[in-house]
Amino acid sequence: MSVLALCVGLLAAALSVPAAVRPDDLPPLRGDQAPAFSADPVMSLDPDGRPALGVTISIPFQELQWIRLPGPGNQIRFASRAEFTVVFEPARGGPLAGDVWERRLVVPSYAATRSPRADLVDHRSFALSPGRYDLRVTVRDLNAETQSVARQRIDVPDYAKVPVGFSDLELGVVDSAAAFRPVPTRVFGLEVQRLAARVALFDRRPGTWPRRYVFRYRIRDDVGQELVEGSTNADVARSSQPVIVRPSQTDLFLGGYVFEVELVDGKSRWRVERSFEVDESGPPRGREFERMLEPLSFIAEASEIERLRSVPVDQQTAAWEEFWRRRDPTPDTPHNEALVEFIRRVRYTERHFQGFGPGWRSDMGRIYIKFGPPDQVESRPGGPQSYPLEIWYYHDPYRRFIFEDREGFGRFALRLPAME
Repeated sequence: MSVLALCVGLLAAALSVPAAVRPDDLPPLRGDQAPAFSADPVMSLDPDGRPALGVTISIPFQELQWIRLPGPGNQIRFASRAEFTVVFEPARGGPLAGDVWERRLVVPSYAATRSPRADLVDHRSFALSPGRYDLRVTVRDLNAETQSVARQRIDVPDYAKVPVGFSDLELGVVDSAAAFRPVPTRVFGLEVQRLAARVALFDRRPGTWPRRYVFRYRIRDDVGQELVEGSTNADVARSSQPVIVRPSQTDLFLGGYVFEVELVDGKSRWRVERSFEVDESGPPRGREFERMLEPLSFIAEASEIERLRSVPVDQQTAAWEEFWRRRDPTPDTPHNEALVEFIRRVRYTERHFQGFGPGWRSDMGRIYIKFGPPDQVESRPGGPQSYPLEIWYYHDPYRRFIFEDREGFGRFALRLPAME
């Protein structure tokens, strides 16, 4: 046996859990048209420890059509109706699995139908044999007679030969009574401070119950930096019992993150992660405050950035709020549109522009944050004596920026002079 083969064998034995068995970190499904919805497929376990797939569907109230209903005492109420269809088609052929059901909801006022954080949420679990499936989720607004569809290919793991582990992470929040509520969009606002993950543990090893397990957790930002870490002790009465893992600190700023949970028990090791986003939060703090000053310098005066860098840690929140208060175009409203637009631009650059580090450090990212999306984009292919070009035009006032892909890897650099 070669040294390489021996090393591979030892590594596989040490990990004890084949990577192919672990659930994938799939993004939530999104509806392709109105009514817009999100559906989060999450691996779970039935009471006998066999794999099942839970699908949680969420429709914002504002995406539904509501009709007026007469109520007691001439009170007017508002009602919506939605039909859900979930279908699993085996990739290798065979009978379909799934279900069709309807949900009706009544709210007491028109204002309730416009609530920006209110959603119609429903959940179904489906027992599935291990294998690959094409998942199709359809949502029909029965009042508006509109329909939206989302599709995704999923792999159902085979846990039969795994002695101990847990199912996929289901992200949500816990309330004051420690009750867990899933968030299918995996997009959190201020409630991110109550972030938690629910897992279903399985343990096929002989022995008595209850048993104690230690779950380790980590939260990383979109560049891989670890922000939160810790552990949760769980006393479990039986296999397949759900366990809630709640981090000790989740005061996260706007952006993308990864929640990772790991179980190490003897020679068994199991680790699953789930991505999520924060789209509303309080001011940045600590390292996040320092990190945000760099893209902020693209739109702020040098003296303003210098002042922000010099404030003591306990005054950073007040200084951040004062900075954006001066730029709020509508100070009488609860939202600061200038801050929202700045964060939107930063997040866009992180997702769309390549560079050596965060997207906002690239030349395209810097220009995008400073001036916003271009009014016109022109792409020119490269030639034997020229680089591929992308030219951004701004009309009011007129600006033109030329970016060159000098390396051939899509990292466009600004041609100098910067503006023509």
